[in-house]
Amino acid sequence: LAPTVQAITITTTTTTTTMNTTDPIAWATGTWTTGYWDCCKPSCSWPGKGNVEKPVRSCDAVTGEVVDDPNEPSVCQGGRAATCKNNKPLNVSETLSMGFAAAATSGANGLNGDENCGQCFELRFTEQVHKNGGGSVWGGADPMVVGKRMVVQVTNIGYDVTGDHSFDIMIPGAGQ
Repeated sequence: LAPTVQAITITTTTTTTTMNTTDPIAWATGTWTTGYWDCCKPSCSWPGKGNVEKPVRSCDAVTGEVVDDPNEPSVCQGGRAATCKNNKPLNVSETLSMGFAAAATSGANGLNGDENCGQCFELRFTEQVHKNGGGSVWGGADPMVVGKRMVVQVTNIGYDVTGDHSFDIMIPGAGQ
């Protein structure tokens, strides 16, 4: 099955707006995103996750080769399966990049967990800022990425992420 692309607007480096899937032109609610890279086997690499023919690939932590057995334990639990080093963002053009992300599973943003494995979403970067609970202003995409787009495939599920958060983009060195 080929993944379908759903649209999301990143209104800051930590904020997104999800697309209303019943109307592919209409953009809907605002949320936020972050970046991470933990090297663990992506949760979508286990069998039975998402509406896909095969689980997301994981790679051997020692050799770097693709792991053929989707039941190989994660390096984070003493196994050899890890995130593949090529799961980093890549530029397609001046205004478009592609990458991989963990999806938050609060359900408030239309992302519900394992069923999101393998799905693709388009993110659009904007300069919108936000106020936190204390009234401090934060966010806003770096001017170099405002107006640019990124298509991400969900390869991991952030069961520990709640609220309006939508995506945790895989970026080497992020979230350390």
